[in-house]
Amino acid sequence: MQAMPDKKESPPSATDRDMEAKVEGVKPAEGPVGPKPVWRPILAALLSLVFAGLGHLFLRQYLRGVLFIFFALSLLGISDYSPRAMMLNIILFVFSAFDAFSFAKRGFGVI
Repeated sequence: MQAMPDKKESPPSATDRDMEAKVEGVKPAEGPVGPKPVWRPILAALLSLVFAGLGHLFLRQYLRGVLFIFFALSLLGISDYSPRAMMLNIILFVFSAFDAFSFAKRGFGVI
């Protein structure tokens, strides 16, 4: 006569862990990999300071990135490199960096 093998318990699923975490009052990890990395908003802001819109492209916000790049290039085209008009482009770069940072940090930007 053959003996029946013991059933092995399967590891708890993600929903089981979430339910246990809610019961214990511990916040479950965000997403399948864990919490968002800290360096991501900083890198997005630095890329937008290099050229407006690059940080948004890094964050896969393609429409925003293309719009910021379009505005930056059009300001460069009409400014004729005068100092006053270049100041508008600098303001656009800083605003783009702030928007990319806040989008990466909070999930929504300034605009």
